[in-house]
Amino acid sequence: MLSGAAFLMLALLVLAGIGWALLVERGRQRAVVDRRLGLVSAAMAQRRVVLSVPEAVAPLLARAQVEVTARGLGILAGILALAAVFALLAAGPVAALALVVGVPLGLLGWVRRRAQVRVEALIEALPYYIDAVRQMQAVGNSLAQALDRALADAPGVVWGFIAPVARRLELGAPVADAMQMLAERLRVPEISMLAAAIRTNMRYGGSISAVLLNLANILRERIRIKRELKAAISEARISGRVLIVMPLAAMALLVAMNPGYVDFFLRDPRGHRLALVAMALQGMGMLVMRRVMRLAF
Repeated sequence: MLSGAAFLMLALLVLAGIGWALLVERGRQRAVVDRRLGLVSAAMAQRRVVLSVPEAVAPLLARAQVEVTARGLGILAGILALAAVFALLAAGPVAALALVVGVPLGLLGWVRRRAQVRVEALIEALPYYIDAVRQMQAVGNSLAQALDRALADAPGVVWGFIAPVARRLELGAPVADAMQMLAERLRVPEISMLAAAIRTNMRYGGSISAVLLNLANILRERIRIKRELKAAISEARISGRVLIVMPLAAMALLVAMNPGYVDFFLRDPRGHRLALVAMALQGMGMLVMRRVMRLAF
């Protein structure tokens, strides 16, 4: 059994190596194109090869500002492969499979949390950046110049997200197209609103300063409403957590007071079925409570 599991693990590692080599080659081709366009320097392209990722996870990585490089992916895959082999030899295939599945899921959770934190910081600072753009325009700068020069005093999170737009503008890209590319890359509603406002103004004309002023006010109002909603549901969240913990605490208390209480669930077949039903209902209740308490605005 162990030899068969080891052979399966070896086959998976070989397939992972082939996939990694294909990703590295694709990343090198992309780096060559970027170097020709002047988006990255030759030294950066030689030192760091950014791999292209599937469209399903590309917006998440863009929001988290995490780049998948060939070197980083190779190091991670090597460490994970060695750890999986050691786990296979030491604890069996179940531990190795749990390690292979658990580490990517943990990394995915970390990326999701990082993306959420950075997007929230961007949304908080975006109205002030738009005001800075308006001020730059008021002193005679064009919209492209205002977007670039307003980054000098912008917070770091805004600079990290808007800097690619400034680089495209330096290369001669239209303002509307550069901002639309950022909106499609991030898929953040506030950035999409800014891109749509700029694109509409460029197409139909009018005062871009007034448009930006209205947009900044709308974003501030969204932030205010979101804060009020968070404050309003805080009590419901606490109540939900208490309801989730209460059955578990009651069960632990009953077992502590009367250890024989659980004999029916451990020894009787009917108790086994009732225990499974109870755990399933508890799990469903936890999922429902988490879904009810989730804020989406």
